[in-house]
Amino acid sequence: MEFTGDELQLFSLFSKLSGVEAVDFEKTDWGYVFLVQKQDLGRAIGKQGSTLQRLRNAMKANVFVFADSTDLDEFVRNLFNNIAILNIEIREAMGEKAVFLMVNEQERGLAIGKEGMRIKIAKQLLKKKFNSTISIKTRRTGVIEVPPEMQGKF
Repeated sequence: MEFTGDELQLFSLFSKLSGVEAVDFEKTDWGYVFLVQKQDLGRAIGKQGSTLQRLRNAMKANVFVFADSTDLDEFVRNLFNNIAILNIEIREAMGEKAVFLMVNEQERGLAIGKEGMRIKIAKQLLKKKFNSTISIKTRRTGVIEVPPEMQGKF
C-alpha cells in the first residue's frame, strides 16, 4: 500500500488530532474514511464526537472512523455498529464474496445513509479489503393489527 504526500499528511493530521494511529485510509466522494484498531475507536471519535468534529474542521471535509478487522463478518458489523443487524449472510462465487446484510425495515434508511453515503462507503471498503460486494435486505417487523370483526377469519 503506497500513499501520496497529501495522504501521508492526512494520516499525520489524523494521528496528531486524535492521538490514534490509523490502520488504513480511504478517500471517498463523501470525505475521508479512517480505519483504526477496535480498542482505539472511542479515542478516535472522542467524547460526544469531539475529536471527530475537530478532524472535520481541520480537514474541511466529512471524516468517518470505523474499527478495522481482518474478519469479513466483524468488519461489516463494525461499519454498521449502530444498527441492529438481524443477519449477515456471506456467499462466495467465482472468487468474489457477496455480503447480504439483513436489517429491520425501520433501520433501512440509517443503513443506507444520507444520499446512499453509508452503503457506498461500505461497498468501497469491502471491495478494497475483501474483494466483496454488499447488499442490504430488510425484514418487516411489527404487529399487523387485525380489526376485531376480521379476527378468527384467517
